[in-house]
Amino acid sequence: MHFFDALFNPGTIAVIGASAKKGKVGNVVYNNLLGNSFKVIPVNINSRIIGLVRVYERVTDYKGDVDLAVICIPAQFVPAALEDCGKKSIKAVIIISAGFGEVGNKELDDKICKICSDYKIEVLGPNCLGVINTKNKLNASFFNGTPNYDKVAFVSQSGALGVAVLDQAIKEGKGFSKFVSVGNMLNTYFYEIVEYLNQDPETDVICLYVEGLKKGKQFLRVVKHVKKPVIVLKAGRTKSGEKAITSHTGSLAGSNKVYNGVFKQFKVFTVDNIEEMFFLADLLRKIKKPNSNKVCVLTNAGGPGVLASDSCEEKGLELTGLPKPVEKKLESVLPSNWSKSNPIDVIGDAKSDRYKSVLSILSKQNFFDILFCILTPQDMTEPEETAEALVQYANKEKDKTVFACFMGGERVEKAKAILNNSNIINFKEPYDFARLVSKLVSF
Repeated sequence: MHFFDALFNPGTIAVIGASAKKGKVGNVVYNNLLGNSFKVIPVNINSRIIGLVRVYERVTDYKGDVDLAVICIPAQFVPAALEDCGKKSIKAVIIISAGFGEVGNKELDDKICKICSDYKIEVLGPNCLGVINTKNKLNASFFNGTPNYDKVAFVSQSGALGVAVLDQAIKEGKGFSKFVSVGNMLNTYFYEIVEYLNQDPETDVICLYVEGLKKGKQFLRVVKHVKKPVIVLKAGRTKSGEKAITSHTGSLAGSNKVYNGVFKQFKVFTVDNIEEMFFLADLLRKIKKPNSNKVCVLTNAGGPGVLASDSCEEKGLELTGLPKPVEKKLESVLPSNWSKSNPIDVIGDAKSDRYKSVLSILSKQNFFDILFCILTPQDMTEPEETAEALVQYANKEKDKTVFACFMGGERVEKAKAILNNSNIINFKEPYDFARLVSKLVSF
């Protein structure tokens, strides 16, 4: 069985360090794997039984075939357990145990590297959280819980960050196709995982949290030909961050300017934080890439319109001028004190019918490719009806890319749901729109 097939779709899994004692990593990993279609073999030199299940002293004591082994025992005992895996012809191993290169223990790293070489074992880790495949409910990790299924893969060089992201995803009802914690990357690297995910029918977008790239040339060779969007959150952008990375995973961080330049050259999206990463992933999955950077802003509030203008200019989006025929038509449906420019300010007392009239005039116009509709919940505002009008416009104008910014709290919640159900992305504020949409346009 190929390494990644064994990693994400194993038939039989051995948990080396399986435990009945709550609070132990081996207890969490073992229990996470129960109750699904996998056969789980508990292995522990100090136990004989977990519940009513026999515990094997060594993995070699089990007579059947094993596709995947998960090792969660103290670091000093890992080489012996890994050698047993080799003797058992197990080619795919997750080493969750910490205490290797990340703490300067090069001797232990060298030992397990030699064993892997001798027995042709591929390892995820060491010092990792494990993997989750939401499609088949595989949770070979020590995170207690499994998110929903969705077509976004997340690969993290930090296990603790992975825990936080998974926990947040479950709370918000969001999902992933695959989650992978790479740990120290003994002999399984980012580029191999990206290569696999590019062929994975369950994945549309690949998200990476990267501290340091091992096998950087191979990574660039792979991403150059990847057909799916790759989004990278690169940590260690400062001298302090680089120093922290070295002590965290033992990786060399490298120059952030070099990373950014190379990523841009190879069409890899870069982001500044986790929220931005997954918002961009949502964008890439739900909307088509705009045909150009030309934006028309429609707003019922002058302040957010100004913020949109500033943000668009700063991020390289163009607010095009209104053609005279369009301006003349708008004069007939808008109050005399409207902006007479782009952004088109429909004034604060606008109900949904005024938005509809402007959207009708903007229909089939070719001076812009991106429509950005801003709404703040003023006394006369009709958020839900306006959202419906925007959805109707988007459904008719297939050549335009439509975004929204319905700002506020409870008064716009239903309207936001209407937009979301029709795959119209709603941004919290105009700056978020400009920052993220400019990334789409530039690729």
